[in-house]
Amino acid sequence: MPLPRTDRLLLFGLLAVNLVLKLSWLGVNELAHDEPFTVFWSQRPWGELWAMFRTENNPPLYFLLIKAWSAVVPFEAAWLRVPSAVFSALAVWPLFLLARHFGDRGAALLAGLLFTCSNYHYGFAHEVRAYPLFTLLTTTGLWLLVRATQRPGQEMKGMLHLSMLNVVLVYTHFFGWLVVGLQGLLVFAIPAMRPLRRGFLFGAAMTAIWFLPYGIIFLERMSQSVGQGTWLAPPVPEELYNMLWRWSNAPVLTVVFLALIAVAVGKDRLRSTGLRFALIWAFVPLLGMFAVSFAVPMFLDRYLVYAAPGFALLVGLSVMVLFRNERLRAGVIGALGLGLVATFTPWKDTGLHPSKVVQVEQEWCGDDCSVQVLPRWYWLTHLAAKDINSLRRPTDQHLAYFAGTVRSKDALVPLAPTDTLPVALVIDAGAHLVDPDRRWYQDLRAIYPHVDSVEADRKVWLYSFRR
Repeated sequence: MPLPRTDRLLLFGLLAVNLVLKLSWLGVNELAHDEPFTVFWSQRPWGELWAMFRTENNPPLYFLLIKAWSAVVPFEAAWLRVPSAVFSALAVWPLFLLARHFGDRGAALLAGLLFTCSNYHYGFAHEVRAYPLFTLLTTTGLWLLVRATQRPGQEMKGMLHLSMLNVVLVYTHFFGWLVVGLQGLLVFAIPAMRPLRRGFLFGAAMTAIWFLPYGIIFLERMSQSVGQGTWLAPPVPEELYNMLWRWSNAPVLTVVFLALIAVAVGKDRLRSTGLRFALIWAFVPLLGMFAVSFAVPMFLDRYLVYAAPGFALLVGLSVMVLFRNERLRAGVIGALGLGLVATFTPWKDTGLHPSKVVQVEQEWCGDDCSVQVLPRWYWLTHLAAKDINSLRRPTDQHLAYFAGTVRSKDALVPLAPTDTLPVALVIDAGAHLVDPDRRWYQDLRAIYPHVDSVEADRKVWLYSFRR
């Protein structure tokens, strides 16, 4: 059923606001976290790129997208983040349609506002990573699932469309398979979706067949994570609340939203299909990943990005259930909307400044010194802070950088024996992850009697060892 004109205008407004906001301040923050890794590998020759995928924990689609995009735009952080910003902005579209289907205009508006004014989603919209595309595909897939129930006799066609979208989903992020599992849970748990069961199973099988070329790599990466563990630690109960806090912008809003959900569920007794749908979408991944993380730690904010829109939907529907009076409901939505706007800080600095590390290095290093980075993956962040174009250098040059470098009159050359140089500089961006016993520190102190240190960036320390 087509949306009424007022709803179409409202949806257009939300889309426009999302695009304007998420395309703003794209260059405020420096490339950090895994962004330099994505950019670096997107610039590799095809042979090296395909070889990397055999050992990478992410499927190839987003790397290929950035490879194509970076070939036609300026090679700058802001331009490289444009796809993520656009994908995040578009995700409000299927979310609005879901909330409008299960609720009313007010529920759709509130769900859209919670997504639009979310610092959590805004942060991902400004990263050269796959998470906004993952969010868009997840939300669109769940809308396709719901839309298929509205077209009796065309369920199989709808599930084929969903299957094609799911192929893109699982090639975007391996956790796309969790989303396929979530779709299956909704189909089998919600009575209104029972007519889709046969078509869904067929579509899921087709998705698996299309994923077979990458299946061996996926199983190898999964078995390694399960067998060897991850870099994360098992979560504590407080992390559940902290995750909801991230989804809500501020503690007071978190408490208000949880109270609204609890009272609405009690009042409705889960007779509403929409509340069931949203509860499963938001809380099964949240609680399920929390529980699994005691065996295989994976409870991380970005890994739950696909569940967060379900929380926004749940809040919107809860307000609709609780406040039947239109004026009162409009007042509540207005108050919550103001709260979201007041706690929304799109211009906020992430607090990560790799360029400060570069500045200290230049001040401390002089003309002749060795520069080593621990862990080695931080080299890409360090090089991007010096000059983003360095991420386009031939791979053989980067292999020298991963081992270490020597600064000699502003030129970078392969690392020479440490004890032949007057100064040895170590950039510690998490050395304990690869050397818990700090052997590197002990070895260098045996050669260099003097050491200075400073936290140049958040959790990034520089050590200068001198004779």
